[in-house]
Amino acid sequence: MKITAIEPIPLRVPYEERIRKRFYHFNMTDEVTVYKFHTDTGLTGLGENIGPPFEQDLLDAYLGTDPFDHVMGKGRFNLDMACYDLMGKHLGLPAWKLMGQQVRQWVSMGWWMPCMSPEDTAAEIQVAAERGYRGLKCKARAFYDVVEQSHAIQAVAPPDFRVEFDFNGALINVEKALPILRELEKIPVVKGVEEPIFAYDIEGWRRLHQEIRIPFYLHGVGVLSEPASRQPSGPWTGLRAGDFEGALCSHENIRSALAAGWTFAAANTPILLQYVGTGITAAFACNLGAVMPTATLPGVTASHTYEDDLIVEAHTVQRGFMKVPEGPGLGVELDEDAVKRYSQMPAPELPRYLSVVTLPGGLKHYYRNLQQAERLMKQGVDESFAPGVRLDEWEDDGSDAFDRLWKRLQESDWPVWET
Repeated sequence: MKITAIEPIPLRVPYEERIRKRFYHFNMTDEVTVYKFHTDTGLTGLGENIGPPFEQDLLDAYLGTDPFDHVMGKGRFNLDMACYDLMGKHLGLPAWKLMGQQVRQWVSMGWWMPCMSPEDTAAEIQVAAERGYRGLKCKARAFYDVVEQSHAIQAVAPPDFRVEFDFNGALINVEKALPILRELEKIPVVKGVEEPIFAYDIEGWRRLHQEIRIPFYLHGVGVLSEPASRQPSGPWTGLRAGDFEGALCSHENIRSALAAGWTFAAANTPILLQYVGTGITAAFACNLGAVMPTATLPGVTASHTYEDDLIVEAHTVQRGFMKVPEGPGLGVELDEDAVKRYSQMPAPELPRYLSVVTLPGGLKHYYRNLQQAERLMKQGVDESFAPGVRLDEWEDDGSDAFDRLWKRLQESDWPVWET
């Protein structure tokens, strides 16, 4: 069996309407590329990535090869998944059979959302619970009160619900992080924090870890150093030192993911699978999770965020677990009608907008967008994680006031402080 052609299919799949605008403001793209790997046997394998198609040289590396050449592949998982889809279809077996021994038929899978106001966060939790999810991975950012968000979640979540906050280092340092994390550990629904401060601050991370009972999760599970090196990888060092209670397997290639799976199993440390995409990528994540012994933290695919998952039969979710597809290969069938529909979807037209950070006392600071607010607040340009702080978007209302302020914000990389 040889791969004879690779057909990239660029699509625009809008996010669900209730969250669409927030996701666009969070700088998330609705571009999705589906790949059809064609073979000389007539079989077709499916791959996928978020965003526009990959460069042609990445695709050319697969042309003329046998899908079995990519077992334990080191290429992009987005493309190697198509090889596993083909191998499974060729043998009449699910893809996980080519990855290892099955350890579960249902994979822990969570909801995902960017940072939102406490009110919107509570509403999103209710949608997640109604659809069978019991875990949330949520971005935590300096322009929302994460403690207030947590109380809002606690008020509406089912008793078996859990949330993990991904700070991406936004708590900056121990001095800033400690009082906030101490408040979070009083709220039962908060079960983990990812990268509260940057992991390179090893001593700061350890000081926090010694003080806070909430589990710490590291972003990254790469335990292999390539080419061969005498220096251990960062996750391996932290794993040996006991510096964290879990880690994210985020978009790792298949070889790295499976190697980490066994390393983390030996250390009895859980893994959170994070492979973002539609129902196609969710199927891949389920096959991978079926064989990784400690992939027990609620995974993230964000497939629920799109108005269509691009597959004929939707994944089954029950009490926070997604059923591993039972068919050959990835176990899902591409919805060709959806592909046709979304291949003709125009790019969204977004009005100008700016971000308004409201601080305690009602004082307003204006930013170009939330990306600028996030970056500058991490640098201490503005007060971060203040009690009651929130961010709102001011869309162009045609007023002179908006136009003047918008133009002023383009002139320099600073916020405008209301006086």
